[in-house]
Amino acid sequence: MNKNQFFLIGVLLASSASFAYAQTIQLTNGDSLTVEIIQQTNTTLTYSHTILGKQTVQKSAIRNLPELNLANINKVKEGAEGQSALELHGAQENQQIAQEEVTNAKKHLDITKKDTLLTTGVGIKAAEQKELAAGERFTTAEKNLVIANAALVAATTKLQTAQNVSIAGEQVSLATIELKQAQKDEKIAHKDLATAEKELDKADDNSEAKAEIKVETAENKVYSAEENVLQAKENLLLAENAVTIAKGEKVNDGFMGTGVFKDWDATIALGIKGASGTAVNATVRVGFDSRYEDKAHRWDFKSFYFYNSEDNVASEKQAHVALVKDWFFNGRPWFAYASTTFDTDKFKDWNHRLQVSTGPGYQFIKTETWEFSARAGLTGVFEFEKDLFDSAGTIIGQENNQNIEAMMGLDATWHITSKQRFTISNYIYPSITNGGEFRNLANASWIHDIDWFDGLAVKFGIRDEYDTNESIPNEFKYDFSILCRF
Repeated sequence: MNKNQFFLIGVLLASSASFAYAQTIQLTNGDSLTVEIIQQTNTTLTYSHTILGKQTVQKSAIRNLPELNLANINKVKEGAEGQSALELHGAQENQQIAQEEVTNAKKHLDITKKDTLLTTGVGIKAAEQKELAAGERFTTAEKNLVIANAALVAATTKLQTAQNVSIAGEQVSLATIELKQAQKDEKIAHKDLATAEKELDKADDNSEAKAEIKVETAENKVYSAEENVLQAKENLLLAENAVTIAKGEKVNDGFMGTGVFKDWDATIALGIKGASGTAVNATVRVGFDSRYEDKAHRWDFKSFYFYNSEDNVASEKQAHVALVKDWFFNGRPWFAYASTTFDTDKFKDWNHRLQVSTGPGYQFIKTETWEFSARAGLTGVFEFEKDLFDSAGTIIGQENNQNIEAMMGLDATWHITSKQRFTISNYIYPSITNGGEFRNLANASWIHDIDWFDGLAVKFGIRDEYDTNESIPNEFKYDFSILCRF
């Protein structure tokens, strides 16, 4: 039996295998389709049709479901695992088609090569053109096979991940049930203890010893129940961490594994520049940012300290701390916010400044790629030890100053990739107390996570503040920092 015969038999076997799974389904809308059923879940069937392609329908929409042969049809779970299994099936089909195309293209190339060797005279040029075209077809087929193999590996990995997540999710469900039962047992134990203590209070000399034993037994049960609750909470945490690991994500265990700032996206930033020689200069910028968000609210904390000196004499010395709290309204785009900002700067007209803001906000866009929101409200500004100038620009004293400002601002974040993001914001503060005066604060930053060191990133930031009330109205700073994320 030669290779062509083997190939023909293989094709016939493959065709017969496909035909064995070809079945006619009757839909409740009256349509009848002859399809190849690929896979099933508890509630759906996925099939392949020569015209419609791959389709998924509810089993409830199939009239002849009991008559179908589903015993040998792959059964998968609902959701991501089922979708991943379907993608793997498609990747396997594409890989098989690509492999067959490589085989056919190679055979065709071999034939054209032989024809070129046997052809003479005027036909040689046409034979060479056919060989060239066959070679290009073979090269393209090999490239497509490489792509198909990579897609197959990716689909296999994705299905394995989905299965691991599903298994870990089941453990979370079991741990949640155990925790609820442990908490229920704890309540019962506390109730039994309260009952035993009441009996002890009412006991006479004859029954006091027995009542004391009951109290002691109830206390032991309470202690045991409380221990079970703690253990159940730990088991639930481990199960939730297992889900995170199964997804390929990092478990958030707080700063340096201490649990502090757990579930917060926190970073420490450090930027240093210096010189020693004909001049001694130093620049230091240290920052700490932390952010937490859930369905009910969001906390955003930002701070930095900036110091610059020339010839050991400080030319800039600034500290900034800001805390913003947002309240969400059941998934609506509107939210409320309150913020507090404190600045200290020995080289400003004021030494210390406190700002308190409140108002509404609106989330225009919030996706995995883009975030865009706006805020408006009122701001109270309190400036302490603010310099007073005479007409010649000479400082003649200091005072504490208060000001009411309106506030309008925009925040935008572009998640360029999973490891890169760009943020920009601009807030304008028109003065209500002093008409015609205003402040404008703009910030921009680009952050890139470093691939070879988990938790480390680089940041380039720009900060510009313009205040018409200052003797030097504009302050522009840029910095390059190393971030440690935890």
